[in-house]
Amino acid sequence: MKKIFAALLIALCTAGMAAAQDMAQATELAKQANESLTTGDLESALTGFRQALEQASICGEEGFELVNTCKGVIPKILLNQAKASIAENKHDEAVAKLKETATVAAEYEQQETADEANGLIPQVLTQKANSLLNAKDFTGAISAYKDVLDIDPANGNAYLRMGMAYNGKGDLDGAIDAFDKALANTPEGSQDAVKKQLSNAYLKKANGHYKTKQMKEALEFAQKSIENLDNANAEKIAGHAAMSLKQNKVAAEAYEAYLALKPNAADKVQITYQLGTALQALGDKDKACGYFKTIQDDPKWGEAARYQLTQLKCN
Repeated sequence: MKKIFAALLIALCTAGMAAAQDMAQATELAKQANESLTTGDLESALTGFRQALEQASICGEEGFELVNTCKGVIPKILLNQAKASIAENKHDEAVAKLKETATVAAEYEQQETADEANGLIPQVLTQKANSLLNAKDFTGAISAYKDVLDIDPANGNAYLRMGMAYNGKGDLDGAIDAFDKALANTPEGSQDAVKKQLSNAYLKKANGHYKTKQMKEALEFAQKSIENLDNANAEKIAGHAAMSLKQNKVAAEAYEAYLALKPNAADKVQITYQLGTALQALGDKDKACGYFKTIQDDPKWGEAARYQLTQLKCN
């Protein structure tokens, strides 16, 4: 029996000595890691604190405090590495490191660090997308903005800039769809930039249809352009298309709006004549006469205007 007790005592002493040795090694690893951290060597610091954590974890209660210290430091180092990648515009590397940071921080119950990392991910993805858009890599930018929207589906600015990328690529339907979503996710008081982009996209579609003599579509898209942001070019296309479709009231209103928006237009006299003919077709003799009279002395359109004045028996 005495031999058994002696054997147990030797075993316990040996275990105590081994635990103390393990703790001393863990402490030294943490000390060296801290020195690396002080000098800015984040990679060595991260490796050292991870080794110290592993070593302290096998030391039971004696290692508890060091374990907690390591768990508090490691996510912060990972976050600092991610921020360094952000500063160097290494977007993909930064996102990967931020995701690792968030995962490790959550595991170590460092919620504040996890929240900061998760909050930075959409910002970095947006930086990446913006840089691709500025570099005219429209396909890459579209993909990157989609990554942003996967995380933040109500991000109106991401939809707006994705629409700009589609527009740059020549995909007007994709652009309009993105701009519509941008409008739906942008506060009313801040929608001017979105409406301008939508107006320009619809104007391009209107112009394309007008050139191919698809007047119904040209009128439809010109009016949508005007709805978002009134502009002289859309009003003129609307006027011409409506005249072709014999929609004289629509044509007259569009021409009047064009002249109001662009009173010194190079084609002012021509538009005035067309406006007079639209009003004439509507039976509005007085207004038609008034417009024809303003251009009756024009070298190019005067003769035609005077003929109309005679036909209308204007005073």
